[in-house]
Amino acid sequence: MNSVNTSALVVLVRYKAQAGKGEESILALSRLIEKVRQEPHFISIILHRDPADPSNILLYETWSDENYYKGDHMKTTHLLAFMQEARGLLAGPPEISMWKVEQEFQS
Repeated sequence: MNSVNTSALVVLVRYKAQAGKGEESILALSRLIEKVRQEPHFISIILHRDPADPSNILLYETWSDENYYKGDHMKTTHLLAFMQEARGLLAGPPEISMWKVEQEFQS
């Protein structure tokens, strides 16, 4: 059995790009993620797109510290700048949910 980090915070962030702005939204998120990767307590981010509707974007984020994510991460200059830029790209604010790992099953 593999060990799994049950103390990590998993964050799902769902975005909806404005019509015709899917590619531009992906590029903006990719630029943001490059900066986020330098933050303390960052573990990983996986960027997904819905194959049936490319305007639906999902980030699967893993962080080692929930308090950092909810506090200092939300105040970073790069995230605040992205929030301003996103007004011209996204259909509205993201839907954010937070999860804790219970068990992991692998082949």
